[in-house]
Amino acid sequence: MVSFTKQERLVLLVLAFVLLSGSIFQYLLKRYPRLKDSVFLLENDRVGPKVDLNTASLEDLVRLPYIGEYTARNILAYRAEKGRFASVEEVKFVKGIKEKNYQRFSRYLMVRKPKG
Repeated sequence: MVSFTKQERLVLLVLAFVLLSGSIFQYLLKRYPRLKDSVFLLENDRVGPKVDLNTASLEDLVRLPYIGEYTARNILAYRAEKGRFASVEEVKFVKGIKEKNYQRFSRYLMVRKPKG
């Protein structure tokens, strides 16, 4: 008979759990095809509401991923000085926003066109 150490048993248990979880997930995806759509949306960060740059408060901006209080305050100061944002891309002109950060959080932003 083979005897395992406590650590080896733990590794085997974790491996078995991972394999079982993957099998269950695959089964559910086959049985309920609509789950695939949900997984696709989650992977592409399309879930959740976007924040309008022209109406967002400090709290709204800080709640977004990759935007801290410093950046949120700079966005609001820019909006107060320059007026409404014409596009999401315009946020690149805000002090302290670099291209890499813009790429991370731009998907959570939008600019609504004014009515009229």
